[in-house]
Amino acid sequence: MNRHINKVAVLGSGVMGSRIACHFANIGLEVILLDIPPRELNDKEKAKGADLNHPAVRNRITNENFAFTLKSNPAPLYSKSFASRITTGNFEDHMNLISDCDWVIEVVVERLDIKKIVFEQVEKHRKPGTLITSNTSGIPINSMLEDRSDDFKKHFCGSHFFNPPRYLKLLEVIPTPETSPEVTEFLMDYGSKYLGKTTVLAKDTPAFIANRIGVFGIQTIFHLTQEMGLTIEEVDKLTGPVLGRPKSATFRTADVVGLDTLALVAKGVKDNCPNDEQNDLFKEPEFITKMIENKWLGSKTRQGFFKKIKGENGKSEILTLDLNSLEYRPQQKAKFATLEMTKPVDDLVKRVPMLYNGMDKAGEFYKKSSHMLFGYVSHRIPEIADELYKIDDGMRAGFGWEMGPFEMWDAIGIKTILDKSDSKIADWVAENHAAGMETFYKVENGVKLFWDIPSKSYKEIPGQQDKISLANLTGDKIIWK
Repeated sequence: MNRHINKVAVLGSGVMGSRIACHFANIGLEVILLDIPPRELNDKEKAKGADLNHPAVRNRITNENFAFTLKSNPAPLYSKSFASRITTGNFEDHMNLISDCDWVIEVVVERLDIKKIVFEQVEKHRKPGTLITSNTSGIPINSMLEDRSDDFKKHFCGSHFFNPPRYLKLLEVIPTPETSPEVTEFLMDYGSKYLGKTTVLAKDTPAFIANRIGVFGIQTIFHLTQEMGLTIEEVDKLTGPVLGRPKSATFRTADVVGLDTLALVAKGVKDNCPNDEQNDLFKEPEFITKMIENKWLGSKTRQGFFKKIKGENGKSEILTLDLNSLEYRPQQKAKFATLEMTKPVDDLVKRVPMLYNGMDKAGEFYKKSSHMLFGYVSHRIPEIADELYKIDDGMRAGFGWEMGPFEMWDAIGIKTILDKSDSKIADWVAENHAAGMETFYKVENGVKLFWDIPSKSYKEIPGQQDKISLANLTGDKIIWK
């Protein structure tokens, strides 16, 4: 089928829905953005004498959400003028507008019963052949297909964008057994060529690939923070750019994501993965429970692990939460000998093993967190991905890591971790190491290869044919300094 996307409908105007709509407007498409109509008037509408049938009232939720998104930082649109490409409305009055859309994306609240109601309406108005995808981050994709038509099932799958979608490159495509191969192939290609994404084909498992590993990583760090008596500043110093991670590191990332969202994903994994060997680690920490009760959810409520206030001199000041007292205090400097030692080392591949081998509290933290992370990802093959490079692709594109877990493991050494780890490593690692897997990756003739577990041999990572990678061509040779 020669498929073209000219018009897209986004159902759900919250933070993700509005930002996804903006990203499609960025590439020149016409977008319909819909949400529920209000059930009651707000004070401003009452003062004006408006009623619930007034168009401005019925579209209020969508319009307010969209306006809030347009003011967000970083900007969701390439140009403010692109907002004119997005038409807003509501589910009850404007669902008929999806009849001439080529792709319908569901981004409503994470409740299966509500998603099914929305899809029932989509079924009534969509034209045959229209793509339908869900942006769910945790609900099994296949569970949404009950009572849907064959044509709907054939053209339905998951399309999981990461927030903010303009800036984070990952798009996970999650087909069901009934998804047409043509649809899967189209979305993988379209996401890469037109949306500028790293498209990763994911299995329909809880939290898919990146969130399964990323949320485990965050939960691990929450656990180690308390176990080792570290401060929030110390942990964010250890898990930021020095480790090849974003400046937002761990706790500021949690604030941006939203503690309620983070807790929901973690709960989804805990509830739906009873056989996960680290299931207990997904239990909500007590300080998270109390913060959610206090509505300290992060950026969306203007306070979470961090809180911005106006100081006595009138200047803005950022306070940090003390996890023991749950009271905000002035920020503290974080300093470790290991970090000072690695400052001159620009090459992350060389820096990672130096951090791991540190002799201070930082080195202890890196050893413990690395052992837990590497053990966990080893057990996720083949549960969430058959090929290990997909996990690394997901973490780089979805969480902004410079190196994925298996790439970091390579930097430290497979044998080193097998010898030293106090976390259980999946059996396939030692078995394949004995069969010749010295590293998970290697480069031959400018082409990056990964270790393929079933064949016990190296294979080329797909998608390199039309690209030139300077890293693959130069290796560790210095071209210019």
